[in-house]
Amino acid sequence: MIELRRKHGASAPDAEGSSEPRKKSAGRLFGRPSAGNKRNKAAKRDTKEFSDSYKKLAYLLFGRRLESENHELLIEKLKKANVGMTSSQYISVILLNGVVATIVSAALSVSLFALVLNVGLWWLYSLLMVGISASVALASLPMTVSNSISSRRSKVDRELPFSLSELSILASTGLSPIDVFRKMAARCKNDAMASEYKKVIYKTDMEGKDLITALGETARETPSDVLRETLWDLANMIHQGGSLDDYLRVKADEVMSLKRAIQEEFISKLTGISDIYVSLVLIGVLFIGIAAFLINALGSNFGGLDANTLLVLLTYLLLPVIIAAFSLVVMSSYSKTE
Repeated sequence: MIELRRKHGASAPDAEGSSEPRKKSAGRLFGRPSAGNKRNKAAKRDTKEFSDSYKKLAYLLFGRRLESENHELLIEKLKKANVGMTSSQYISVILLNGVVATIVSAALSVSLFALVLNVGLWWLYSLLMVGISASVALASLPMTVSNSISSRRSKVDRELPFSLSELSILASTGLSPIDVFRKMAARCKNDAMASEYKKVIYKTDMEGKDLITALGETARETPSDVLRETLWDLANMIHQGGSLDDYLRVKADEVMSLKRAIQEEFISKLTGISDIYVSLVLIGVLFIGIAAFLINALGSNFGGLDANTLLVLLTYLLLPVIIAAFSLVVMSSYSKTE
């Protein structure tokens, strides 16, 4: 028995010692970030640093001259998009985008049409490419802001009926309106309505404004027309008195019916888009291809471009741009139905 105890006693430290590497390996597996996460964080940090430097350069070049101008409508638009930029910084970034795109596209188009393809009218095609590139660059940031507003609007409209139902339930318990908004801001964490409720609470608790004023200012900053109307109605009802429970229940049913109608409208619109795609894009591309073969058979050219160049531009430039444009139209239409 003594020998057995000695054996077990001697083996116990070995067993404990053998478990330590397992704990360390588990710590390596779960406790430390992986190399992929580190690379992603480093990439995000580098992207943010580059974006900040780009904004500072744009402001130094153009922004100071725009400070004196009044951009109230633009400021409201940036608030709806939740863009962390001032109006002068926003305009200066747009101008710098246009300058950079003009310089880069001029160098690339001249190299392509004059040196590589050796087109006779290279200067005309270069001017055309420069104009297109500059226009796209100037419109990229406004389109991004508009897409951000549209995305926020669709998310808010998608969650609004359910959020109004929760508001009506809390209002029926006898809580005061400010307590109702506090509870909704506390329980909503990741959805789009959380930011709207938190704006109201921030304006009341941190800025010292009354609930009616906070609702009115939040209504002006929200991208959703339905939520804006709802917040204004709530502010009027709180000021004049009325049953919040009944109003919120009826409003939730109205918003849900509106959502169904928008989805039915999207189905009919998608049918029309598919018809346009088949009739214009597919048949038009096929017609251009046939025309290129005819030009090649006749030994002629079109605008200084031979048949092979036309087919290359059709395959690698025109067709991808058309498909991308139709994809954006479908995505923008679909985002309104979510």
